[in-house]
Amino acid sequence: MSISLLGIWYGTSGLYALYNVAAGEYKFSNRPVTVDAAVGKLALGSAMIVAPVLLWKFANSFVLGGDVTFSMFNYGASPRGPICEQIKLAITYFFMCLGALAWLIAGLKLYHATSGQHGGPDSAFLYLVGGTLAFFVNDVAQLVSNTIKMDVSFSNVCTMIRG
Repeated sequence: MSISLLGIWYGTSGLYALYNVAAGEYKFSNRPVTVDAAVGKLALGSAMIVAPVLLWKFANSFVLGGDVTFSMFNYGASPRGPICEQIKLAITYFFMCLGALAWLIAGLKLYHATSGQHGGPDSAFLYLVGGTLAFFVNDVAQLVSNTIKMDVSFSNVCTMIRG
């Protein structure tokens, strides 16, 4: 939700920058805005606005059988379960927050790369991939479990607490 709100703010600043370019007004800035920067802000803002909806829609198709992430975004989610399930959800939400933060850093790096500053788009790609893997940590764990034929998911938290 915070990504969407930040996207609305960023898109609004992109529209204002586009207005400043069209009107030729630069009274609130010591640096004139270019058309490329204004369109870049609009594109990044619109991508940030639709990101939560796309994540919810595609969570079940990101990997086959990604039901865990899909159910976390489902508004009709099940009520609170035992303590081990709550710990599992807390760990998952932590990784999701890390993934969202990595996407934000990637967006900032891409924005700075388009404005001519250092820290190019190559490092932003790593943040995008790492953020995606961190956000879908349950689905990645399921893929790894199926590949190596050994359970490495967060359901082991419940086994460890009980045993």
